[in-house]
Amino acid sequence: MFPLYWTFCIATQDPVSSFGKPKFIFVPDFSAFAVVWNDQGFGKALIMSTLTVAITLALTLVVVVPAAFILTRRQVRARSALLGWLFVAYLFPDFLVAIPLYSVLQGIGLYDTAPGLAVAYQTATVPLAMWLMLAFFRALPPELFEAATLDGCDAWRTLRHVALPLVIPGIATTAIIVAINMWNEVTIALALTSANPTIPILASRYKGYASMQWDQLGAAALLTTGPVLVFAVFAQRYIVRGLTTGIER
Repeated sequence: MFPLYWTFCIATQDPVSSFGKPKFIFVPDFSAFAVVWNDQGFGKALIMSTLTVAITLALTLVVVVPAAFILTRRQVRARSALLGWLFVAYLFPDFLVAIPLYSVLQGIGLYDTAPGLAVAYQTATVPLAMWLMLAFFRALPPELFEAATLDGCDAWRTLRHVALPLVIPGIATTAIIVAINMWNEVTIALALTSANPTIPILASRYKGYASMQWDQLGAAALLTTGPVLVFAVFAQRYIVRGLTTGIER
């Protein structure tokens, strides 16, 4: 908590005082927050980040949940090779895929848009979400699926009526982890946005070469991390519940 308080001290003092050592007893001045929000386009960046994360989550879960179920409960050829490729893809540096993604999004007209950035994020979110969901599906008792097969359920009905209700905590956990990671993502967003930056990109622009407004930099840092911190506090119990589901079973 101390780094947050230190940042708050920097953000709520006048530029002259905030350039030096922050004081612990002072009258806070919130004008830097107003400047950052109104003059620097933080509201627009907040909308961009929120839309990007929402679309990213929707695309990732639509792809990953059925795929993880099939890989777990069905005999799939080259499954080990596919899982190995997903592991390597997750470790692949973002900057190596940024230029190819830039060319593709420019060609299809999705450069500097939330949908285009969400599509690009799939290179990072799909491998991560896949490994998480595989663990949750593997924790389910196989007897449930054997009974569903005997009752005449196909793969889709088994997923919808048997597996999904049991892995909802896992889906929530996966969504939360993916959302936090993509909210803080910088490398791909820096390459694929210009006029519509996300919040981390906009906050990074306060670091100048010759001068720096420390109060505005502190305000930008708090506005950037604030939504994630609030989200993490309220989602903490869901994360713990989801990560311990497999152990409990």
